[in-house]
Amino acid sequence: MTAERAALLVGLLLTIFIGALNVLSHRAAGPLWRDEVNSVNVASRTPVAAVVRGAPYDSFPLAWPLVLHAWIAAGQGDGDAALRRLGLAIGLATLAVVWWAGRRLEIGVPLVTLLLFALSPSEVVYGSMVRGYGLGALAMVWCTAATWAFVRAPTAVRFAVLVAATLLAVQTYFANAFLIVALALGAAAATLPRRRIAPLGGVIAAYAVGAASVLSNLPSFTYALEVAPIEQTGPPLAVQLNVFRQALAPGAWPLAVAWVVAPLLAVVGLLGLAWARWRDGGDDADEAARGELAAFALVTGLAALATYFFYLSAVAQLPTQIWYYLSLMAVLALTCDVGTALLARRFRHGALARAIAVGVVALAAAAPVTATVPVRMTNLDVVAATIARDGTPSDLAVVFPWYLGITFERYARGDVPWITLPEMSAHDLHLHLEIRDRMTRGAAGVAAELARVEQVLRAGGAVWIVGEPMSPPPGQAAPSLPPAPDGPRGWRAGPYLDMWELQLGALLRAHAGDVERVALPEVGQVNAWENVPLYRARGWR
Repeated sequence: MTAERAALLVGLLLTIFIGALNVLSHRAAGPLWRDEVNSVNVASRTPVAAVVRGAPYDSFPLAWPLVLHAWIAAGQGDGDAALRRLGLAIGLATLAVVWWAGRRLEIGVPLVTLLLFALSPSEVVYGSMVRGYGLGALAMVWCTAATWAFVRAPTAVRFAVLVAATLLAVQTYFANAFLIVALALGAAAATLPRRRIAPLGGVIAAYAVGAASVLSNLPSFTYALEVAPIEQTGPPLAVQLNVFRQALAPGAWPLAVAWVVAPLLAVVGLLGLAWARWRDGGDDADEAARGELAAFALVTGLAALATYFFYLSAVAQLPTQIWYYLSLMAVLALTCDVGTALLARRFRHGALARAIAVGVVALAAAAPVTATVPVRMTNLDVVAATIARDGTPSDLAVVFPWYLGITFERYARGDVPWITLPEMSAHDLHLHLEIRDRMTRGAAGVAAELARVEQVLRAGGAVWIVGEPMSPPPGQAAPSLPPAPDGPRGWRAGPYLDMWELQLGALLRAHAGDVERVALPEVGQVNAWENVPLYRARGWR
């Protein structure tokens, strides 16, 4: 079997398997969790102008809420099943774009990108959420390949494609703008040694269109500046790097090994070819093109790491989660694909060995990946159904942290009254500024909510605790913080949210006659960020 046929066979089988994994994840995902519900609540508004006005309450530029709005308005509806189909469509479309990128990057079958990025449980599970991260990663795959295609052979059509890809990239995920900077540096590294100014100018012009479009998100930037004192914690770089490491291959050690080996081999291949072209020059057009491709991929990959973590550390300054890194993973996987492909071409049977290696790693990863991807995104629908079944109108459900109320409201049924801690004016969006206002009351921030808990317990009703109750250490009272910003961390919300939950825990420990954990129906593996316990408190003493 030739190397080309081996690569095609491995690539097709791997693509079919990844497609099946996307379907498996789609079927397991089930109800929407809070971030997805938040996106849906923004996108469900009418008319479109209302969606634009609501965009600052979500985490993405305008393209994502508008795409979601279009999906709903086109007749798909805002039910869980219909919205999950959009996530599945994005996941499967990403596979098609990865194959297109392989052709544009002149590596043929994109074996390494399929292995490192598309097969990663992070991409399969979280890239298909009803959030903008998956579409943002798709856009970066498209933009990376479109950039090189234009650098390689500038035409009007390729310029138009690059502009479209750039617009989608910067309008689906804010961090992508910093990856565009990395692509620009890669394009400069490819073109400047031979003084190919025109292609570089075209790339910069296309990116300038994207940069100008970002100004349409000024309301989001303004809102982010208002929220920053509450939310920004400036986590250390070491913490962010650890989350990035976890994002690469959660639960799949063969992929984790591949994420170490592939970049090392890619750097060897890219450095070797780039250095040879820089040193020897020559007039061979194909060799020159390969040298430019090597320089583009090498600089893009290194710069992507630098610009992305600059964004996370200096701009966003937020604790990161696995799905934050999908766009970066996509770009890095593509650069590894280019580097390993160029390295393989330097050896007689290198391409065949590369295809076999990818196949072996994929086989080794198949079982752990298959076990990892079936994740139910929340259990709050089960919690809400349990309360509706067993509760009474004289009971009270208390949901905390407050943002869990976004999901709880979507699935709450029956006539059991409920509040969040603290209670919000509405439960459809992340209303961070209301938390800021509560913080100005200090220890009295949830006095009304605690009084209501006491009232229900004294009257003989049950208080359903949706969340993990915290209590102060034995013998200690709940902390009492002064009104913000005079607390231990100024306007940071964390200490106040912890204090209010400890106040609830102290009240229950001191006065509730009985607090028991309620058994919930088994629903399989649940998203760790919204797998919520349920307790019931009764009696007063």
